[in-house]
Amino acid sequence: MHERSRHLPEALVLLLVVLALLPSAAAEPALTDQGGGAKRVTWDFSTAADYNLTDVAVAPGSATLAQTPLWWNYTNDSDFLASEDSATNVSVSSGLRLVDQAVNLIQDGTFNQTSGLWTYANGATGQVLAARDAGGSARLWHLTPRVQFDSMDNVFGTHPWVSVANGKSSSILGQSTTVRVEGSGSLRDNVTIGQQGGGNWVGAIRDDPGTWNWSAYNRLGVWINVNASGLAASILLTNLGGQNWVSWIPQSLTPGWHRYVFDISPSFGTNTQIDQVMVGFLGNLGKYTAHVDDLVLFNYTAFDERANVSQAFIKPSSTSGTPGTLSLRFDVVASPSVNVVAYLRVSAGGFRWSESPIPAGTRTLALDLSADPALQGSGSFNVTFSLELIRIGTEEASMSEWIDNVSLTAKQYDNGSFTGLPIDAGSAAVFSAAVVQATADPPATSVAVETRTGNASSPGDPSWTPWAPAAGSQITSPPNRFLQWRLSLNTDGAGTPLVTRLSIRAGAYRPIGILRTAPFLPAESVFGWESFHVNDTRPPGTAIVYDVSVDGGASWTWVVDGQDLSKLATKPLVLRVTLSSGNTSVSPSVASLSVSYRPSMWSVLISPWGGLLLLASGIAGYFGWKRYPYRSPTDDLFLIGLDGRLLVHTSIRPRAQMDEDILAGMLTAISAFVRDAFREEHEELKKFELGNRNVAVERGEYVYLAAIYPGALPLDVSRSIGEFLSDLAERYGENLAFWYFADDLPGLPGMMAEFASRGRYRHGNWRKGARTELGPARGPTIGRLTAETPKEETATLQGEATAATVAPLRQR
Repeated sequence: MHERSRHLPEALVLLLVVLALLPSAAAEPALTDQGGGAKRVTWDFSTAADYNLTDVAVAPGSATLAQTPLWWNYTNDSDFLASEDSATNVSVSSGLRLVDQAVNLIQDGTFNQTSGLWTYANGATGQVLAARDAGGSARLWHLTPRVQFDSMDNVFGTHPWVSVANGKSSSILGQSTTVRVEGSGSLRDNVTIGQQGGGNWVGAIRDDPGTWNWSAYNRLGVWINVNASGLAASILLTNLGGQNWVSWIPQSLTPGWHRYVFDISPSFGTNTQIDQVMVGFLGNLGKYTAHVDDLVLFNYTAFDERANVSQAFIKPSSTSGTPGTLSLRFDVVASPSVNVVAYLRVSAGGFRWSESPIPAGTRTLALDLSADPALQGSGSFNVTFSLELIRIGTEEASMSEWIDNVSLTAKQYDNGSFTGLPIDAGSAAVFSAAVVQATADPPATSVAVETRTGNASSPGDPSWTPWAPAAGSQITSPPNRFLQWRLSLNTDGAGTPLVTRLSIRAGAYRPIGILRTAPFLPAESVFGWESFHVNDTRPPGTAIVYDVSVDGGASWTWVVDGQDLSKLATKPLVLRVTLSSGNTSVSPSVASLSVSYRPSMWSVLISPWGGLLLLASGIAGYFGWKRYPYRSPTDDLFLIGLDGRLLVHTSIRPRAQMDEDILAGMLTAISAFVRDAFREEHEELKKFELGNRNVAVERGEYVYLAAIYPGALPLDVSRSIGEFLSDLAERYGENLAFWYFADDLPGLPGMMAEFASRGRYRHGNWRKGARTELGPARGPTIGRLTAETPKEETATLQGEATAATVAPLRQR
């Protein structure tokens, strides 16, 4: 174990003893030393549990009258309405909000005016039309022109049909009332195809007096029902210019009722003078029954175009891009789309919207135009409703749409305020906070709180203060009995804040309160109490009274700051503080209380600190003894070669007192011991006794060192010898192995004498001695030796009763 680590357990034990003896610290009160033997105990209210409190509130460094909390909450519309004193541009609707100054930018959105405000535009070819409906709406539509030529309800009546046949085929006509598509009947034709070929056809023909003008139509739709396949049908029109062979192109018939559309566009002449109409059948040989019903004329034209209705409007002021600040609403009534694809389109400024298909029925649409940058500014714009229709199929097409109740609303808000009625705290109070719960969108909207206070119920009284803005939620108005609040709702015009809750908080101080300390008596003996001191603040209208008791509160003595307490008995001390205020908005306060006292001298001696001082002195002595034990000088030091021969001998004894026989005996014993003990060259330090002397021996790299002490060996002898040998190696290096004369190792006798005279050696001591040595250092002399007897040389270091002898030269 390292020399220093041996003492670690002892040090830990002593440290634990010291900690156990340290006086414990308490939070309240705090003890301080004033010097001159006096001490002071201080109460600063850091721990509320250490006091008896009645209507007193304490915090570190402060004792004041307690407050009675007061608050007023407005949490719903009823609370706000009941508290309203005045309001400007603010309404109560699920909270306080700014009044919506929304303006409809569209004129005659109900289409009640017959002309002037709306513009109607038909499609490019007139297939899709736009016009004001007589019922008060805008109509956009397409309706294919059509007329029923014959319902076939009375085929032999005013406009009779007659049979016609060619070749070997025949036709027998009749009136059917059961097989029909519409009305009350249909034409029945019993057809016989007797021979194949284009010249074999039959049918029914109608030839009224005069002619028909069918120039507005280019299609004829016919419902036909046959009982079997293999039959085809054609329409043949005859006009004054010839026959229309376009319509004679046959169409194969499918059993059952089907509608067939025939192109009756003129091929010879015009359709202004149609003279005859024939429904003809031709086909495979056989007999068939065919029914014909509902002949309708209409016009077919393929188209893709739109019609629209629009109005120019003025937007007088800008709006933000906040959703809902510019909204378009309108009603739509739509009929089913027949044979067309329909698109409803709306545009305004840079805004575009469309839908397809268009649901049939009645509905209201609302479109938000707020995000369109073009519409956020002021100026003149157009709003346009369009109906685009694309015709599909060859039959009649129709689609109608009605637009009504159009409004384009630009929301506009102005700043507003809401002022509440004065609230009464009952007495002067400290109004602390006004907490607003609101939904706002800073910086677009915000809510600010202002307050004012006074001592009369009417805000017009001179005691009232000016309006003061709150600092966050902190009320800055001075304490008073009454308070009035005002909320300012601010906006950029596009939106409104919404206030859903307001809480006003206040507090009034109790008129009187009492604080008592716990009984105090220091653990040490008290010679006498000395003085009372206090640090307090007393606003106008407030007072503080201090009392002291040494009998547990049975009797009290009134004291003031600096009061002499020397006449009080040295018994447990209790302090009492009575705070009072004639104005419940202010309170006196105490920062600290303190009492000075003088301990008795006996208490100092038996105090924990006195015991600690004695213990510390004992510990210091113990470690001093361990670190610097008493030691006597060595009698002799022997520097011995590895072969056991004496190299240098140093003794602090005067030579007159030196017993040469004893010295020779010791040297012989040591030499023999070295040769015997270190033969294997791995043994550690050896210690042995010679009479009443003790010897310690340690081996270095090139030499041994033996130290002879009178009496017991010092505790650190091993360390001293080891550090001496280490310094020899550091100072001389390999010269220790190759040297002949004392001058080869300058300073060696001095190192030996230093060790011998002090009885101890510490690493680096040779440097101190080296500063005083004279003469240049001479390197070792190495050469071949003869077999002659070695030359003997003795060097003596002159000093106080010190002699050093250098042995004869070592042999190589």
